[in-house]
Amino acid sequence: MSKGYGLVDRDSNIPNTPETRFRIGSITKQFTAMGILILQAQGRLDVRYHVCAYLTECPAAWEEITLHHLLVHTSGIPDFTELPDYEATKHLPATPLELVARFRDLPLDVSPGTEWRYSNSGYILLGTVIEQASGQPYDAFLQQSIWTPLQMANSGYDHNLESLARGYTGYGDRWSDGDLIDMSVPYAAGALYS
Repeated sequence: MSKGYGLVDRDSNIPNTPETRFRIGSITKQFTAMGILILQAQGRLDVRYHVCAYLTECPAAWEEITLHHLLVHTSGIPDFTELPDYEATKHLPATPLELVARFRDLPLDVSPGTEWRYSNSGYILLGTVIEQASGQPYDAFLQQSIWTPLQMANSGYDHNLESLARGYTGYGDRWSDGDLIDMSVPYAAGALYS
């Protein structure tokens, strides 16, 4: 069976089809992790190395954090989506370095490797590591290393595309547009579509 349900766009009454592309949010993280492992297989990095080896300006608090800690959410770096200014800034375009600046000077929540704490911040850092180690923008590296070889023609980085399904909140006849986020903000933690 191949069928779509619901609407791509409620305002225009356009139905979903099996070809409809959706933002996949945090499922992005598995592609970021795959990118890191591809770079490791190519000998360009090692998940046992410290993140500071891949960052030009690294806070002293991050010196013991490895790429593995980032991958498995045990770095202790606070999740920037939980910071008080997140709601006010999630609509504003940001570069990866601007995103890192939002949490780089904060104290760690816990010592690296001691406790699991979900952190979008860790995956923002992993995206910057992919760019550093590959010499390519994050989206270009994923295109070349994952989507093209796997023939994933309907997956990619959402540069605020209009052609994707729109998100909604509500029920019955009380629907409104979903929470709009500039896709540069979730970056390597949540900006992909499929």
